[in-house]
Amino acid sequence: MKCPKCQADNREGARFCDQCGAGLALTCPSCDAELGQRAKFCDQCGHDLGKPKPSPPVDYTRPQSYTPKFLADKILKDRSSLEGERKLVTVLFADVANYTAMSGKLDSEECHQIMDGCFQILMDEVHRYEGTINQFTGDGVMALFGAPVAHEDHAQRACHAALSIQKALESYREKVKKDCGVEFRMRIGLNSGPVTVGSIGNDLRMDYTAQGDTTNLASRMQGLAEPGQIVVSRDVHKMARDFFRFRHLGKKAVKGKEDPAEAYELLEPTEVASRIEASVLRGLTRFVGREKEMATLKEAFEKARSGSGQVVALVGEAGVGKSRLLLELKRSLPEGEFTLLEGRCLHYGGSMPYLPFLDVLRDYFGIDEGDREYVIKKKMAEKALRLDEKLNDALPPLQDILSLKAEDEAYLRLDAPLKRMKIFEAIRDLLIRDSQNKPLVLAVEDLHWIDKTSEEFMNYFIGWLAHA
Repeated sequence: MKCPKCQADNREGARFCDQCGAGLALTCPSCDAELGQRAKFCDQCGHDLGKPKPSPPVDYTRPQSYTPKFLADKILKDRSSLEGERKLVTVLFADVANYTAMSGKLDSEECHQIMDGCFQILMDEVHRYEGTINQFTGDGVMALFGAPVAHEDHAQRACHAALSIQKALESYREKVKKDCGVEFRMRIGLNSGPVTVGSIGNDLRMDYTAQGDTTNLASRMQGLAEPGQIVVSRDVHKMARDFFRFRHLGKKAVKGKEDPAEAYELLEPTEVASRIEASVLRGLTRFVGREKEMATLKEAFEKARSGSGQVVALVGEAGVGKSRLLLELKRSLPEGEFTLLEGRCLHYGGSMPYLPFLDVLRDYFGIDEGDREYVIKKKMAEKALRLDEKLNDALPPLQDILSLKAEDEAYLRLDAPLKRMKIFEAIRDLLIRDSQNKPLVLAVEDLHWIDKTSEEFMNYFIGWLAHA
C-alpha cells in the first residue's frame, strides 16, 4: 500500500505509514471516497479498486496536459536562460497518409479514437528522446528536438524518435485494420536548422521563430515520404550519417525553393553508438601521451586479475579523450584473457531504469536486434546455466528487466522493493560468477547521465567487488 504523503510502500493492511506516520485509510482512486481496508469495489461510485484511476483526457491545446513531468520541470527550471536563445534544432513533421480517404470511410467518433491512440504513441516516443511537441495538426504533429532544451545530438534523437514511432505503429496499424477495416500509416519528415526561442509560459506554451526554411523544409520532406517512410534533408543526413543507415533519394523539386533539395530515406541505426566509434570508422589520429593514466588502468586490471576487484573513474571535460583512453586500454590488454562488457548512459536516459545494464546484458547474452522472445530466453538460459546451474534463479529477474515475460510465479508475486533486490542480486551473481573464469572489464560510459536505479545498483555492486 502506497503512502499518499511520502509515496513509501507499506505492507497491506497497515493503518499508518512506517516511514512518515501518515494515516493510510483506503480511498477510491476514482472519486476519493474513504473505504474499508478490505473493500474490492468503491461503495460510492462502484469503481474496481484493482484498476488504476482513469486518466483524464488529453487537451491537445495545452502542452502542460501532455508533457511528462520530468521534461516540464527541466523546461521551466531553465526557462530564463532559454528564452531569446538562437538554437540549432531538428524539426519532425508526422502525418497520417491518406487521412482524408480514411476519414471518409469512418464516422467522426471512430476517427477521433484512432487519432487519440496515434497521438499517444507520438507523444510517448517524442518525449522519450526529450523532444517537445510544438503543435498538433489534426492528423499529425510537429515536434522539435534541441529546443527549448538544448541537445547537441538533436538530429540523432529525432532519427531515433522517428524510427521508434514507425516501429510502434506496426502493431497499432494491425489493430486499426482489424477494428475499423482501414489502412493506417504515417509519413515522417525531418530537417535541421536554426530557430530562436521566444517566451515560454507557465503552461509550457512556447513561441519560437524559425530562421530561413527550417520548418518549411521539414514539412516538404514529410510531403515527399511514402506511407510508412521517413525522409530527411541533407543537413540531418550530414549530422546523423555515422549513426544511421540512409538511402539517397536524389534531388527533389521542393515547393518554395528554386533549387532541388537532397533527400534521404532513414532506414535503421548502425552499430555505431558513440562519437568515438564514428571516429574509429573514419580513422583516428595517433595516440600520444596519457602514460600515467594508462598505467593506472593497467595496474587496476592486474589487481582485478589477482582477485582484488577495482573501480576506476575517468573524469574530464567533454572532448578531452576519456573514450579514446578506454579504447586504447581495450587494445592494449592481452587478447582472449578478459571479458569486456560495455553499457552507455544517454542524455535522454534518465527516466529509463537499468539503461546501461540493459546494454551489458544484451552484449553478454548475444541478443541481437529483432530476436524473438523465445530465442532470447533460450540464449539466456543456455549461457547462464552453462556458466553455473545455480544461476537458474537469476533468470526470471534478468528476463523481467529485458521486458520479457518471467514465468516464475514466486518472483511475479513479490512486491516492487523485493523484485528490485532480486534484480540487483541477479546481475551481481551473473557478473561476479563470470569473472571467476577470467577477468571482467565492465565499462559504463557517460555516467553523469545515469538513471537513478542504475546508480543505486552501481553503489550496491561496488560493495561486492573487493574480493572479485
